[in-house]
Amino acid sequence: MKKIGTLVLVLLGLAFLGGGAYSIARGLQARDQVRTELLDQKIVSPPDAAIPGANVDDARTAKAMGDIIDVHSRKVTGGRTYAELGRYVATDGNPAGTSEEAKAVLGPNGRPVANPLRGVAFEASALRTSLYTSVMAFNVADLVVGLGFMMLALGAVLGGAGICLGRRAVVRAHQPRIDLVSATPLGRNLGAADEVATVGR
Repeated sequence: MKKIGTLVLVLLGLAFLGGGAYSIARGLQARDQVRTELLDQKIVSPPDAAIPGANVDDARTAKAMGDIIDVHSRKVTGGRTYAELGRYVATDGNPAGTSEEAKAVLGPNGRPVANPLRGVAFEASALRTSLYTSVMAFNVADLVVGLGFMMLALGAVLGGAGICLGRRAVVRAHQPRIDLVSATPLGRNLGAADEVATVGR
């Protein structure tokens, strides 16, 4: 049973070591892929961003870029989000526009004129969603790498414990057994008395 327990610990240790190494490799690969995609876009944060003039290539710069896009978008739309803006330009001059064709300004073709602010808000929302998705991807990749290192540590502990137990069992198996009774003076005297009593019988 002790040999089986030792073997199980060693196998578990190896499994955790392999799983940890795989997790670290996949996490680093995912992080590098996201970084490459961002660099291919050649995005540079503006001067008024939290991290000005930086190439967007990690979670910090991606979040800073997403935040400043939201600031700029709200300045243009008067603080309104995409959902708060109407589809068309309103005849009453309301900057929020209107989604009712009857209240919309008509173009030369007789169709309602699209609200340009809604297009700005939509593009800003799409860009921010993409950048924040990159932030989440970086965070998930870091989490996977961290879990990989934890698995490596656990595997090392389990495998080391199994190896130590196995060595201890081998050492005990090769140690000579000592007869504690005959190894002491009192034991030898008792043994001699028993022999004399046996001969006398």
